[in-house]
Parts: sequence; C-alpha cells; structure tokens
Amino acid sequence: MAVRATRLQSAKPLTLSRWWTNGYHGQSIAFVDQTVLFYAVDDGLRFHDFVDPSNQTCLTVQANGIGVGVITGNADMHLFAFADYQSPPIIHLQQYPSLQEIKQFTGGAELEYSALEFSATEELLSLSTSPDYLLTIWNWRTGVKLAQCETTKKPPVEISFNPNSWYDIGILYRDQINLYTCERQNDKYVLFERPLTLELFNQTVAHNQPTYQQTKTKQSNPLRVADVIRRFPSRFSFTLVDSTIGTDQGTSVKLVAFDTENEDAFQTYIDEKIQLVATSFCWGDKGYIFIGTANDSLIQVLLQFDREKQPFRATRFAEEEKFKTTGSIGMFKKISLHKHGLFCAGADDIVRLVTFENQDGALQEANNVSDVMDLSANITTVTFNPAYNNLFICSKQGVDILDLISMEPKQPSIIPIALGKIVDIATVNPTNEIVVTIRDTGALEAWSIKDGSRKFCEYIENQTINHLVTSPVLPFMVVTSKTGIFYFYELNKAGFRLIHRLRVHGNEIRCIKFNPHGTLLVSVGMDNSLFLMEIKPDETYVDNIFQIIYRTDLDGEPFALDLDDFGKRNTIDGDDVQHDYDDEHIGNIQEKSNETRIVIALNAKTEKYGRFFIVDFDWQQYRESRTLQTSITSDSYMDYVINDSATKIITKTNFAFHDAIEDFLITARNQLITVGGTSLRMCRIPDEIGKPGKLTSVEAQDSLAGLSSAGGHLYKNKTISSWVICISRDGILSMIRASDMAVESSLPAHSSISRGCCRSAWSVDSKYIVSVAEDNSIVVFETKYAGRFGPNLSYAPEELNHKMRNLATLVTYENATSALYDSINDRFRAYEKKFQMVGMVPPSGPKEDSSWLQLKEYEATLQNLDAHLTSKIAIHNELERIRKELHELMAINGTREEKAQLDRREFDLDSEEQERQRKEKDATISKMRDETITKNLVRLMKREVIKQQCWDSMSVKGRCIEGIINPIRKQAAPIVVENYPLLPRSLEEVENIRQVIERRRIEIAEKKLRRQIFSESSTVHETSVDVPAREDPSTLDNEEEHREQKTQSIALIGSVSNEFQVDTSILYNQFELYTPEQKWTQIVLLNNLIYKIKEAFNKEFETAYQRKLQELAKIREKNIRIKQINADLDDTTPVWEPDLTEKEKPILLFDVKDSEVKVERYYTPEQLKQLEEQRLNEERRRQMEKLDNWRERGLNEMMGGVLQVRREDELKKEIPKPPFAVEKPEDEWTEMEKQVYQQYLQRVKEQQEERDKLRKVLSTEASKINEQIQENCDAFEQILIQLHRRRILAQTAVIQEELKISRLVFALVKDRLIEQLEETYEKRAKTLEGKVHELELSKRALEDSLNNIDSDKRRLKADDTFDKQFPREFADVPSALQDSLKRLLTKRPKLKQTKTVDEFNPYTARQMRLLELEFDKIQADADSFTNAPPSIVRNIWERFVDFRKRRGELERDLRLQEQEELVIKNLKNIRETELTRKNMEFEQIQNLLTASKDARIDDTFDLYVQIVLKQGQIEMEAQPADLSPDQYRNTDVELVNRHEIEDLNKAIIESANLKIRHMEKTKGVVNELQSMKWEKEKLTFEITDLKQRAQDITFLKVTRNVQEYLACRDDTIFESHKQRELQMLEATIEKMKQRFEDQKHIKENEIHKLQHNNLSIANVTLAVDEALQNANVNLYERKNIIDQRIVEQSKVEQQDRIQQVVRRRRLVDLAKAQAQEVAYLRAEVERLRMKTFPALVQIEH
Repeated sequence: MAVRATRLQSAKPLTLSRWWTNGYHGQSIAFVDQTVLFYAVDDGLRFHDFVDPSNQTCLTVQANGIGVGVITGNADMHLFAFADYQSPPIIHLQQYPSLQEIKQFTGGAELEYSALEFSATEELLSLSTSPDYLLTIWNWRTGVKLAQCETTKKPPVEISFNPNSWYDIGILYRDQINLYTCERQNDKYVLFERPLTLELFNQTVAHNQPTYQQTKTKQSNPLRVADVIRRFPSRFSFTLVDSTIGTDQGTSVKLVAFDTENEDAFQTYIDEKIQLVATSFCWGDKGYIFIGTANDSLIQVLLQFDREKQPFRATRFAEEEKFKTTGSIGMFKKISLHKHGLFCAGADDIVRLVTFENQDGALQEANNVSDVMDLSANITTVTFNPAYNNLFICSKQGVDILDLISMEPKQPSIIPIALGKIVDIATVNPTNEIVVTIRDTGALEAWSIKDGSRKFCEYIENQTINHLVTSPVLPFMVVTSKTGIFYFYELNKAGFRLIHRLRVHGNEIRCIKFNPHGTLLVSVGMDNSLFLMEIKPDETYVDNIFQIIYRTDLDGEPFALDLDDFGKRNTIDGDDVQHDYDDEHIGNIQEKSNETRIVIALNAKTEKYGRFFIVDFDWQQYRESRTLQTSITSDSYMDYVINDSATKIITKTNFAFHDAIEDFLITARNQLITVGGTSLRMCRIPDEIGKPGKLTSVEAQDSLAGLSSAGGHLYKNKTISSWVICISRDGILSMIRASDMAVESSLPAHSSISRGCCRSAWSVDSKYIVSVAEDNSIVVFETKYAGRFGPNLSYAPEELNHKMRNLATLVTYENATSALYDSINDRFRAYEKKFQMVGMVPPSGPKEDSSWLQLKEYEATLQNLDAHLTSKIAIHNELERIRKELHELMAINGTREEKAQLDRREFDLDSEEQERQRKEKDATISKMRDETITKNLVRLMKREVIKQQCWDSMSVKGRCIEGIINPIRKQAAPIVVENYPLLPRSLEEVENIRQVIERRRIEIAEKKLRRQIFSESSTVHETSVDVPAREDPSTLDNEEEHREQKTQSIALIGSVSNEFQVDTSILYNQFELYTPEQKWTQIVLLNNLIYKIKEAFNKEFETAYQRKLQELAKIREKNIRIKQINADLDDTTPVWEPDLTEKEKPILLFDVKDSEVKVERYYTPEQLKQLEEQRLNEERRRQMEKLDNWRERGLNEMMGGVLQVRREDELKKEIPKPPFAVEKPEDEWTEMEKQVYQQYLQRVKEQQEERDKLRKVLSTEASKINEQIQENCDAFEQILIQLHRRRILAQTAVIQEELKISRLVFALVKDRLIEQLEETYEKRAKTLEGKVHELELSKRALEDSLNNIDSDKRRLKADDTFDKQFPREFADVPSALQDSLKRLLTKRPKLKQTKTVDEFNPYTARQMRLLELEFDKIQADADSFTNAPPSIVRNIWERFVDFRKRRGELERDLRLQEQEELVIKNLKNIRETELTRKNMEFEQIQNLLTASKDARIDDTFDLYVQIVLKQGQIEMEAQPADLSPDQYRNTDVELVNRHEIEDLNKAIIESANLKIRHMEKTKGVVNELQSMKWEKEKLTFEITDLKQRAQDITFLKVTRNVQEYLACRDDTIFESHKQRELQMLEATIEKMKQRFEDQKHIKENEIHKLQHNNLSIANVTLAVDEALQNANVNLYERKNIIDQRIVEQSKVEQQDRIQQVVRRRRLVDLAKAQAQEVAYLRAEVERLRMKTFPALVQIEH
C-alpha cells in the first residue's frame, strides 16, 4: 500500500501589490504638464518626464483593475482624465502630480468611450461607441453635463475641439465629417449638427472655368503650383495636383479648375475621379479645416456661417513612381498643424512637412513638400507638446521627438520599444534588479525593476525566438530560437554580452528550465528529444561551461516540464518519504543536493491518456564517473555524454495520467500539483513501476475546482514553498496555499483589453512576480510575506563572486564554431586526405549549423568509417578491377558478329535502378492517365450541365428549317426559318396566370352586367305598354356595330397578335390603364399572350417540318430509281441526296462521328478484347456460310442467280462470237460460216440499237424524275417562304407586345419614383417646419438674453463708482500716499515678454488664453506687499489690493458682458439669416411637392398608347393643349378619294417610264459626243509632244566631256584618259591628308601647353581662395568682437541712463513731497495767523 505524501503545514499570509506596469505599442499619448507625458498601459497610466533624456523619471499609476480606455490631458491646469471599462464606464478626472481624483463623470456611454479631449477652457468632450454613439460636453470644474446628442451610427476616425473655440467640434468618419456647433440659450446648451460628405469634394475638374479665387478677385493668382515646381526642381519630389472647387446655391456643384499651364502639366491626374476615404483631419486657425484622405489628397474646407455654401480646395499629392505602381502612398495618415506648416505622417512611415502660402481669409495654397523624418515602424499618432516646439511621433517602436527649432530628431527616443511580440520574460539573478524580455523578432531588452524604464537592448538577427530562461544564481540567460539554437548572454553594467552560441535541437524548443541550483539546464523540443546541459561557471573554456551531458528520445510530444533538486532520502518501512519543512524550521537545515528529478508531461498520439516521463539524475554517481574520465584524459575540451545503459546516473520511469492538464509543479519528490481547466489537483507519484507493458497511473489525492478562470501556468518559489501562484490565460492571478490547495485570493494581473497573459516569472528571492500580456504590456507585482524565508540555495558570497568574475572574463562570442564541431571537422579533414590518396570520393563534411544530435550522428559515422576504412579501400580496389574487366569484355563483345553479340543490358549491374525507372515511368503514365480521365470527366460534366440547361429542360427545342436547294442546278443560299425555343412553365406560374385570367374574366362579366342593368333601367320608364315582338332595324344595326367592334382594327390593339388566332378579348383596352393593379395585370396577360403567339407559330413550324420530312422521303425514293438508271447507263455522276442538317436536327450535335476525331483512337485492354471477339465471330459466320449454302446454289442452278429477269440486264450481256471466228482466219471460213457470222453481226447491230433506245428511255425517265424533284423542292420553297413571312409577323407581334410591357414597366417605375419624391418632399417639409420653429424659439431666446445683458450692463455701470469711493475709502491716508495709490489703481500691468511661450502655436485663441494666464500671474505679483509704496501700512495696502481686485472684477464682468453681447448679436444675425433661408427653402419644397403631385396626376391620365399604322398612313401632330377642339384646324391635310390617288399614281408611273426611255436615248448621243471629244484631245496632245521634241533637239547642249568622248576613236582611249585624271586626284588627296596630320600635331601641342597653363592658374586661384577665406574669417571674427563691444557699451550706457532716470524720478517725487509739506506748513501758518488776527485788531483799537 502506498504511503500518502506528507502535507505542507499552514502557510503564513502572502500579499501582492502592483509595483509598476509598462508596455508601449503605439498607443496615443497626452500631456499633463509642460514636461510630462503619459499613456495608458493595461490597467494603469505611465508618466514620463521628457525634458532631460539622461535623467528620465517614470511613474506608474494603477487604475481600478478593469482597464484603462481613452485618455486626455490638460497641461495648463495639470489635469488628466481617463475612462475605464466597467459597465457603465466612468470618466475619472485627477490632478497631477498629487494623483488625487477630483471628479467622476457618468452617463456618457453605455459600453465604452472612443474619445476624450479637453478644451482650452473648462470643457471636457467625450464620445461613446456602439450602440449609443453619444457626444457629450462636460464642465470639468463643476461636473455639470452641458450638452449631449446622438451622432452618426458608425465608428469615427478622429474627433477634436476647435482650438480657437470650444463651441465648434469636428467628428471625422471614413466618408464624411460632421461639424457640431454648441450654442447657448440662457443656461441651456444645444448642439447643432452639420454633416459634410466627402463626395462633395470629389469632383472631376472642368478645365474651361476659372478658379474660385479668380472669380472672386477677377485676377490670376501670382504663385501657382507649376511655378513652385520650376523654382524647386531638385527638392520638390512630389507633384501637386490642385483643384479649387466651390459650391453654388442649393445643392448644385460648380466645378472650378486651375489655369492652362497646370492643366497641361497634370492632365493625366486631374481627369481621374477616385473615391475619397478620410484618414485624419485638423483645425486651421482662420476658419477652415484640413482633411487628409487615403489617396494622398488634402482637402481644405472654408467654414462660413452660410451653411449651404462651402468653398473648398482639394490638392492631390502623388509621388511619380509610386503613384504609377501602387496608386497611393498614404501621405495623410495623421496630420497636425504648426506655424511651420502641416506635418503629415504617412502610411510609408515618413513624416513630411507641407508648407503653404499665407493667404489671410482664404484657402491656403501648398507651395512645397519636404521629408523631415523617416521611421522604420508603423506610425500611429503625431502630436505637439504644449509649447509647440517639439513634434512627438508615436509608432510601434516607441515615441520619437523632432525638435522643431532645429528640425532635427532628438536622441534617444523617449520611450524606446523594440518591434515584435514579447514571447518570454524572466528576472536576472542574483540582485533581481533587472527584468529581461525577449521578442519573437530577436530583441532582448532589460527593464529596471524599480520604475520599468528600459536599460539595455540587444538584437539577434535573422532568427525567430521562442524562449528565455535565466540562471537562478548567476547573471546570465539562455535565449532559444525556433531552429533549436541556444544563445548564452551575460548581463553586466554595460548591457548584454553574447558569450556562447550552440545549436542543440534540430527543431523548435517546447520547454526549457534550470534546476534551483543553476547547475543543470533541461530542454525538450518538438523533435521529441530531451537534452541535459551541465553549467560549470568555474571552467575557463566556454565549451566546458555549457556542455551537453545527456540526450534521450521521448515517446510523445512534450508540453510541460518541471524539475527540482532533492537531498538524501531516508527509508522508513520500505517507503520513501520526502522531508518537508515548516516555514519556521526550514532555515535550520542545510543539506546538499545530490539528486535532481525531472518530470516531463507528454501527449501520446497513439494512446488515449497522457504520460509523465520522469528522469532521476544522481549527482554523486555523475561526479564520480566524471572525475574518473577527467583523470584519464588531459584535453582542454572533454566531450562527456552519459550512457544510461552502462551507468546508474540516469533513472527513467513512465507514469500515465488520465486528466486533462495544462501545467504542473513538483512540490515534493513524489508529489505534483496539476492544473487543467478550472481544477487544481494534488497527485502522488507511485513508488511501484507496475507490470511490463502496462503503465501505472499517478494517484490524485485532492481536487479543487476553485479557479476563477480556466487554464494557465503554475509557479513556485523555494524561499516560500508554502505558496503556489497560478496565472490563467485571461490574466487572473490566483494565490494558492500548497498545504490544502485552497485559493486564498485572486486579482487581475492583466485586464481584458490586454488579451490575457502570455508568460510570467517569479524571482528567486520571491520579492517580485513579473508577467507579460498578449499586447506586450509588462506588469510587476511586489510580494510581502509574513513568515520566514526558506533556505538560500545560492552559493557563498566568495564563491559567487568568483564565478561571476570568471563569467565576466569569458571572451565575447564572434561567430566561433563549437569545440565538438572543431574536433569532428579535424577528423573529417584527416579522412578526406586518406580518401584522396587512394582515389576515393570522400563523404560530405559536417555543416556548421548542424545540431548537436546531427554532429553526434556524423561523429558515429566517422567512427564507423575509421573501423572499416581498410575494408572499404580493399572493396573499392576490387570494384575498380571488376569495372576494368567489364569494360574489356564489352569491347570484345563489340567486335563479335551481330548474332553472337550479347545485349547491352546484360552488362548493366544496376537492375534496381532500372526497376525504379520502370516504376517511375508507370507511375507517370498512370498519373497522366488519371489526369486525362479527370479532365474528360470535367468536360463531360460541363457538357451534361449545358445540355440539361439548354436542351433537356426545354419543352420546345430550338431548331430551324432550311430550304431544299439542289446546289448543282441553283447556286443560292437557302431560306432559313427558326422556331421559338420554349421553357416549360412552372406550376406556380401557370396557377398565377390562371388566377389573373379568371379575375379579368370576372371583371369583364361584371362590367357587362352593370352596363346591361343600366341599359334596362334606362328603358323601363320609357315604355309603359307592351309592344309586339319584332325586329327593329336599329337593333340589327347595333348588332352589326357590335360585331365590327369585336373585329376591330389592329391599330387600336397595338399589335398584329390577332393574326395568330389568340384570344385578346381579356386584355385591357390601352385607354383604360389607369391604376397600377391594372398595369400589373396587363403585363401578366401580355406575357401569356407572347407565349401563346410563340406556341401558335411553333405549330405552323412543326407542320412545315413534317412536310420537309415527307419531301425528303420522296426524294430518297426517287433517288433510288435515279441511282439504278445511272448504274444501267454506266453514269458515275453523284446523285444529290438532301438530308437534315445539324441546325435542323440539333440532336446530331451530341453524336461524335469517327471522322470528327483527328487523333488516333485509344482502346482500353477490355475494348481491344471485345473487338477481337467480334472479329473472330464474324470470321466464323463467313466460314459457316461458305460450307454448304443450298439456297444460293439452287438460285444459281435454277434461275441463273436472280429471281427476276430484267431487260437492262439482258442487254448488258454480250452476244458470243462463233468459235470459228476466233479459231480460224477470215479467208479460211466456209460459206456457211460466213452466213453464220453475218447473222452474228446482224444480232449485234440489233442489240446495239436496242441499247440506244433503252439509253434514251432511261435518260428521259431520269430527266422527268429530276424535274419532279425540282418541282417538289420549289413547292416546298414557297411553303417555306410563307412560313418565313409568318415568322416575321410573329416576331413583329412579339416585339410589339414586349414594347407594350416596356412602356407599362416604365410607367410603373415612373409612378413609384414620383411617389418616393413626394415622400421625400413631405419629410423635408416637416423637417424644415421643425427647424423653422426651433430657429424662431432660438431667436426669441437670444432677444431675451440681449435684454438681460443690457440690464446687467446698466446695473454694472451703475455700480462702477470706485473713482468716487476712493477718496472716502482712503480718507485716513495722507494725500501723497493717496496720489501714489491712485496711480497704482489706474496703472495696468505690462507683459515682460514680447512673445508668448507658445510662439510656434498656430492657434491664436490659445495664445490669448496663455496671455490671460500670464496677465493674472503678473497681477498676482503686483498685489504683493513688496510692490507697495514706501511708508505704507500693511493693512492699508491690503485694503487697497482688495479695492483694486473688486474694481478689476467689475471691469472684467463688463468686458465679459460686452463679449457675450457681441457673440449673441452675431448668433442672432445668423439665426435671422438661417430663418429667412429656411422659410424660402420651405416655400420651394412646397412648390416642388405641388408640382410632383400634379405630375403624378398628369402621368395617371396621360397614357402611352401604341398604334399600328398601315402602309400609306402618316402620323399627324396632336391637338395643341392651348386650343379647344372647335378652334383646331389642320390646314395641311386634305381628304382625297382613294381611286383618284390610284389613278394619279398610275399616271405618275407612266410619265416616269417615258422619261426614262428619253433619258436612255439622250445618254447614247452624249456618250458618242464625249468619245469624239476625247479623240480630238488625244490628237492635239500628240502634236504638242512632237513639236516639243523637235525644239529639244534644236537646243541640245554639247559639253566638253561630250566633245572629248566624240573625239576619241574608241572607248578604251577615253577610259585610259579618265584613269590618269583619277590617279592625279588621288595623289592630291594624299598630300592634303599629310598636311592635315602635321597641322593637327601642331594644334595638339598648343592645347597641351594651354592646359598646363590652366592648371598652374587654377592652383594659384585655389591658394588665393584659401587666403581670401582666411581673411574673411579674420574679418568676421574682428567684426563680431567689435559688435560685442558695442553691445556691451550700449548695455552699460543703458544701465547708467536707467539709474539716472530712477534717481531723477525719486528726486522729483521727493521735491513734490517737500513742496506739499511746505504748502501744508504755509497753510498751517496762515491758519494760525488768521486764528489770532481778531485779537490783534482788538488790541489796536
């Protein structure tokens, strides 16, 4: 019985807290300060200080655990806001850097938010996603929802406030842009929507119209695009296609083009109209917006108050080469406006700057495009910092900064990120200060454990990475690729250093782990192999440090791996029990590991259960065996591989498991924890192995289904062995007590937006848990443990330092080969020389990129080669001897006679190769046969489908009838008449037609009955007495009229369908089709009528077809007699035998004749066997007939071989000559013989006469038969002509009926369109009525607001008594101080800077906002007591400051009231304009609605009537609508009797014939006169030619050459004379050539001298230029020194001047104060004097 494993004791509490989160993958950034940016990552926000790149501070703020959505920041107010993902979502507003939450906003979305943005003032904008799509504006200071409305129900591309006015909002979609205006009505805010579709801006340019600017200013633009291209030919790499387009009134579009010069330059681009797809937009500063599209078009829309008039400019940017190939480069993926121009981020990852010509109040015209930055990653966002002096480019590789002052990128990137997906993560030991991640692209990155900043980065080129594992005791790591390569990296203060590279596996690696002591590295791969690698950091040779010591094959596909080190085992009652220690006592035990247990979970494809493969590694036996081998050899590199069959170092066992698991952990030597789904299980590994051939299963002790989410990975830590961490695939981290398998707590490690957990790791010291999500976000948790930590498994400090120093001294790896490869390659080179010495071809050498197993296999091959090298050489020599003898035998065989020679194949030894080639040939033939059969089956299938659709499914097959024409007698094309192919009607169609016909008949009967009832009721009151029953003549007339009405003319029916005896009585009269129901019924009836017409003609066609068959049968019968006559007459002329063609009998097309097949027919073996049997049977039949045919013998003997004797056959027989005529000559004949011969001649003559008579009779008979055949053919030709006319008539009827149907359908469609137009007009009218009502209410509200503002202004002006209150308020202050305070009261603070901090900001409103903030700051500084006048008390200054603040607030309120009044007046004017326009539009819609209703009524009663006119009739114009019938007179028409017209036509014909005869006579006379005239002219020309020839002979010139030629006796003398002259000329030419060469040589010498002089002059010039440059440098240096001195002197003089002014000001103030004191003292003296004056008077008196 198995002993239960000892339980772990209760665990002390373990708590986790999120330390930091990092992971940037191109998400949007926002600014919370002038120097701080932040972005959302997983469930937190990460802040970066980007001012000092060398000392960047990073801060991570955790959100609510649900995930962070969209974010936004306000750098001026140090605020940031983000939305979470709870239901419903909440917007959180927090302060930076205190991170205190200020407000929460709810009610703006049902599921989530898609955008957030701050305005320049106090507004916050939010936009929700599906299903509500709500646009909400909040006041973030008060938390009040200002306005909310629903937007277009589709995902937006971008949303933004207008930086100059928060009242304007833009939302961009792929096909339109919606502009919203927020208007205030008292305390209520209303959003007005204005959608603009991009199709308005996508118009083909009309080249013959002026531009919008030209039509406005009546003058041409001085700077055009073509001028810019000519001005910058080298820098201007883009072609600008510019089209300025504006809309006219209403909805019509006025197309405008540029001038002729641009039209000629860009003709190929502007004519193309491409569908516009919006990608980005931004606001302009002067009332317009920019929209970028996917086809490199930039659209500028000028936003005016008139919403129906939107002038715009569309500019096409297209790079020449790329545009021709791809059509678009995605130039405007993201755009942002700056003072320098428009910055554009393209889909090709290039940032460009588009500059414009500054045009105030008009659309901007682009004049240059330049590339400013080229990135290799996918750009997602571009934005500016609050100061607009840096451009931030966000991409998949981080955030790059472009300095807009120097236009140079800043290095390094603020958030550097490598490209690729993070596939693994680990912590670096022993300090655990670094987190290492690896990406599938080969990017190895190191992150600080403190703040998450990236420290180092290293790239592995041209490899796909899948795993990363770090040593638990040393600072090095192992990176594995999918090709099985191990990269060993050391991490030091300088970064990563590659120390070794080794290919271990031949395929992808599935799992890799270190043992806790870091001495063993275990890996399993997809090649189902297990490798053990020993790590010995004490060694100095790198191949000895990382050495593979064991490999084995696995019996399945591995998917999980774990290993642990264990100490010595104690035996208790025969059972092994592992000592597990409590957290309190575990530190008192120090026991050295002597065994490592490795457990691998496998999936066996052939078994229904999984398998645990357990490997026990005994370190003690391994060290003993290794020490023994080390003592034997003294090599620097020793390759040692464990042989598990010869040693007991490795012990392997297998156990089965039947539960689905995803991961497991070893918690004790015989105890595992597995996870599968949401269940945790504790399993015990049995000690019994079980019977051979049957696996023992692991024992499940406890099972817990307590995980909150399914799947994941398990992690443990030796220092805290009582806790296990489980992280599921969806990112839920669960803390599990190992003692009772209870889940203590769960928290989300990753939010749902990160798509779950990818990999995790637990540091060796258990302080940190790191995890990476599927979206590359990294999360670090800090652990806090209440108990004591476990034993430290690392080395002693001295030993550890020694190992680290040894690791640091290793040489950096530089593409060096492994020691195993070098040893094998050396052995291969030695064998290669041996093979070359004996003339043998050596085997191929080892490859450098071979895996360890491949190298070992190659090593075994070399060992086998070494063991049998001598035998191989002997065999090779023997084979060479045999080959030589064989060649000699073949040579002897070639000299033999042909019969004595052996076959060449007898000498071939490679029979296996022949057999292989034969099999390959058979396989190829079989494959080609199968392919041919497949192709034939496909063709047969297509044939069957076509036959089914076009032949089998037809109730009436399509065919034709051709005329019977004998090509020998008549060379003409036959008449061809086709029938109508018809498809069978479905039951539903037949039933529908039947119902329509029944309803129509009921309608006709009801109408007839109503008419009869009406006629009876009208005649009852007229006759009160009975009258005798007799026929009235009037009654007979009515009946005749009724019969005539039934047989009415086809003119009113509108077709000739009555000619085919079809029922047209149920059709509606063409003058009765008013309602849509009648028209639909008429269409059904007309379709049925067409079908019946075709059926009627097909019946006639079938009759004619049968007639042709009868005629062909008669012709065949007569041809039999003609053939017999031809045979009797020995005439070989072919007999004409007509037959049905393929057009007449289409079934013939389905039969393939042997003559149509042009290739040799292929017979299968079965067919060949069948043909052979048929041939043998035919031969047997013929042999049986030849044996004894008594019938034929009797016929020959009794009747001469025929049953009936014919005269023709008898005449064909020749009369035999008498025998003597042949045997004897004529002179030896007797008289009797002569008489007999005369009788013979007489009989021959009579026979010849009979033959002639028979020939004439047979010829006459054949002629008669041919004439009869021709007569029958002519008769059938007439029948076919009649049928052809009927076919034309039927086709005419069908076309006429189809024309009726087309007219009816057109009428129905037109009626429906008019109804839809009426509905549209009615809806538009209701909408306009509501808008007019809203505008009227808005106008009244604005008027009320104006009245309120006026009253508030009057109240504020009445309260503005500060000037009067000032003396009373400060009465206790001396007058001198009062004057100073009054000056300070009226003084306004001045800005110290001439430029604001945002000098690059293109938006003026933001600059004004910053000026206000600066003004408030200066005002606050002015309120400080340090700026108070001297000798003033603090309480008086505080009273003055308060008094000034109250006055400033009053003035500010007055300014705000005036601004608000101006805005409301503008809005009121806009409302009045809109109200007027809406009223006019409402009237137009009402008029259009009335016109559409009138048009519908007119179309209802103005019917289209089809009338068939007879030949001779004409069509007259209808009666004008403005004339009454009595006033209409057709004076152009006169009724004439028909007979008179016919007589007149006869007279005209006779006159015409007489005139023709007269013209023929005249023509003959004219022709004779013309011929005589031509003869006369001919003679005249001959006389002229003769005279000219005589004159030429008279004036013939005799030249010197002619005279010399005539003087010579013969031609030889003349030729010799010419030859001498030619030799003299050649000698002259040679002399001229010699002179030319001499002159040429002289000139070349002069040229060389001039070049030498030029070089000397150039050297002198260069020296002078250098001296001049040095002089210029000295000049500019002295000039700068002098200018600096002047500036310094001017600064000193200015400072002195300022001090003098200050002293003077102080003296003036002192003089004024002293003067005031003197005046005061004088006044006091005068007062005292006046006070004592009366007493002095009394004394005098």
